Amino acid sequence: MEDKKTALIIEGGGQRGVFSFGITDTFINRAYDPFDIYIGVSNGVAVLYWYLIRETDNNLEKMLFAAKGDYLSYKNIFTGKDIFKFHQMFKDGEKMFKPNIENIKNNIDGKDYIAVVTDAIEANAEYYSFGDDEWMPKMIASGTLPVLVKTPSLINGRRKFDGGIMDPLPAKKAYEMGAKRILIIRTYEKKFRRKLKLENYIGALLLREYPKLRKALLEHDKTYNRALDFINNPPKDCEIIQLCPPEKLKSKRDSKNIEVLKADYILGKKVAEDFLVNP
Repeated sequence: MEDKKTALIIEGGGQRGVFSFGITDTFINRAYDPFDIYIGVSNGVAVLYWYLIRETDNNLEKMLFAAKGDYLSYKNIFTGKDIFKFHQMFKDGEKMFKPNIENIKNNIDGKDYIAVVTDAIEANAEYYSFGDDEWMPKMIASGTLPVLVKTPSLINGRRKFDGGIMDPLPAKKAYEMGAKRILIIRTYEKKFRRKLKLENYIGALLLREYPKLRKALLEHDKTYNRALDFINNPPKDCEIIQLCPPEKLKSKRDSKNIEVLKADYILGKKVAEDFLVNP
């Protein structure tokens, strides 16, 4: 009989990932992990990180830690410094929460845990597997947003950016890896379709030294919506399930409102509980 793999994909979204944490914390508490492949994009890599460590005690606090910290300053747009101190946030978070990376090694034995990043020069999606070498730079690279993060994310000496630029919803990648049942945790509602935002034009303007990446930013709406088209019309031998917020999350990518973040975390738990009634 053909071995049919199952994949878990977690979309990015910055602080909207609090919703995703609500889902994965519920999965841990209910011992739900039928997956062979785990693929994270941007903040989704970090959500998977803690899911695979099997820690739920303070996952909400990890998101609130980012909100409470002094990591975001739009004033820095005029100074050339990081608007979002992304590298510093990860460094501080690692000291604060002391992740047990050995747990990941044990929990993914024989499985794949992948971070999606975008190469700055070629503007192509790259897929890095846990265990290749040091993991933290891959996690950071996957969420390194153009313009907001000035400090370069480097892998093998090449600059990388947020994986969501080129593969925001990597269901097709999971299918190519043999997954025939794919569960996607989204941070947007199911009806959402991507439109270009002002930040895409600003990013394209400021990244002229990377012409292919510049073009990718100006075509990001098409990239995202093509991924949605695959999800909504998968191959006949593939089942794709989306766990989405029932309506637009109140949390934004850069939210600092603690009560809003807590509410979206609780919403994620409810969505997971409803799903687990008949997974």
